[in-house]
Amino acid sequence: PQSPTHRQSSMPSAATITAAALAWLSVTCTALVPSLQPYSAVRTGFAGRHQTRLWRHEVRLRSEETPTEPAAEESAEEAAPTEPERPKQFDLKAANTASAEKPFNQFDPVLSITGFISRRFGLVGGLAIVGALAATEGVEIVKGLTDTGPQPGSGETITTASGLQYVDILVGTSGDSPKPGNIVGFNAVVTIGDVTLFDTYKDKPVAFKYGQRPFQNVVCDGLEEGVQGMKVGGKRKLIVNQELAPPGVKLPPGVPIIYTVELTEVLNSYL
Repeated sequence: PQSPTHRQSSMPSAATITAAALAWLSVTCTALVPSLQPYSAVRTGFAGRHQTRLWRHEVRLRSEETPTEPAAEESAEEAAPTEPERPKQFDLKAANTASAEKPFNQFDPVLSITGFISRRFGLVGGLAIVGALAATEGVEIVKGLTDTGPQPGSGETITTASGLQYVDILVGTSGDSPKPGNIVGFNAVVTIGDVTLFDTYKDKPVAFKYGQRPFQNVVCDGLEEGVQGMKVGGKRKLIVNQELAPPGVKLPPGVPIIYTVELTEVLNSYL
């Protein structure tokens, strides 16, 4: 048996026990840390998702908020019907001003001639032009005052060398008679027996170029010959035989085609 002194010296000291305990705690904590890491990661992921949901909820609440007053006013203005624009009134003063500012036609032959005469002969030339214009207009005025209009015809039936027959119903007294190249306007009623083929009084007058071939519309040799010597306002009844009738018209034996013609105008043609 050992002596008491030897047993006391073999027991560990308090410092040794403390150091061993600290070492064991260190090893134990080191072993526990890896096992706690998954739990920490789960906590972190859950917190992130929760924060994202809160952010989305906040954004949705902001979008569902009622519009501000300016936006509400704009929507009210868009919903309100707009008044239609009133038509612009015609400005007579502006139109007259615009027409007055337009330059005159410098290539007008009358203006060119009168301007040349005025510059060449001065006041005397200008007075001569005024006198000529006044004389021309005076003649036309006198004709208008003295013209009594168409006069009743004789009612006599006249037969020409071609076989055309005509009767003057009214005799015109103004204007010129048709000549080759003139544009002749007339009203006519065309009949064969009791059948009316053509009546311009129900529509509008017909015009043709005197002497032009081929004939157009109801114009024929008999009509062209029958208006010779007529003047504007004159009216004639033309009795046209088969030889002078319009091409393609077949008349019954012994039945002529009748033209009752009223001359409306005789114009010069520049074509």
